[in-house]
Amino acid sequence: MMSQRVVRWYVLLVGAGLLLEGGGLLVAERLGLSPGSLATDTGHNLLHVAWGLALLLTVVLRQTAWAALIFGGFYFTLGVLGVVLTNPFGLQLGPGENAFHFIVGPLALGLGWWAVRSSSANSASTSAAGVGGGASGLPAR
Repeated sequence: MMSQRVVRWYVLLVGAGLLLEGGGLLVAERLGLSPGSLATDTGHNLLHVAWGLALLLTVVLRQTAWAALIFGGFYFTLGVLGVVLTNPFGLQLGPGENAFHFIVGPLALGLGWWAVRSSSANSASTSAAGVGGGASGLPAR
């Protein structure tokens, strides 16, 4: 199904990106390297690593639609909290981080919803066609 493929690729790319970005910044921080204009926020970097690993695991387990919904809801909420609160959960969230959360969160929500809805519609049509053994749903004679 196309929706499943699209959400799988999205989750794979975001998961790999979060893992590489968060992990790279943790290594740079540990080595005492200045990542330029990026503030070092160990908690935020660990959050990216954890989400990256979790998303990559869902690709392997083929559970990307629900993972996208959960991830999208979390990141959208984190974006909202980053705008209305100072340092939610102790994370240093500036305008760049909030913008990122407002982009990847709603996109993940939309793709996850599309994939779950497509999967549910496909399951319902397959179940209806299989009732009674005939393609019309009537008992076979």
